Amino acid sequence: MFEIIRDIGAITRQIQNVSNAEFRKLGLANNAFIYVIRTYEQPGMFLGELADSVQIDRTTAFRTVQKLVQSGYLELQHDAHDKRLRRVFVTPKGAAIYPELHAFEQQCSDRLVSQLTGKQQAELKLLLSKLVY
Repeated sequence: MFEIIRDIGAITRQIQNVSNAEFRKLGLANNAFIYVIRTYEQPGMFLGELADSVQIDRTTAFRTVQKLVQSGYLELQHDAHDKRLRRVFVTPKGAAIYPELHAFEQQCSDRLVSQLTGKQQAELKLLLSKLVY
């Protein structure tokens, strides 16, 4: 069964390579574009929630968010009820590039499952949801 995990890893690396090349011009290499997408789609997440949503350790996520803040794509705001917590929001600059990022993500997804029927896509989604990692 380890071949399946290797295949999933290979698919992931291929998408990462293409996305890094595509978004390097925007300063969003090393998968930083994913943070902008997640923050746009779920504004106001805590830093830990954002790290969990992109499935990366919190230290790495924090460093990436800091770079995106410096680049003007994201901003941090203290939580209204607990000043120790900071929430992440997309800036107007980040919102402006979201359509391009989302279209890329959609195109990759469509290409990846293009040979599967609708039923097979639903089955794949179900099977992947059962994986424990």
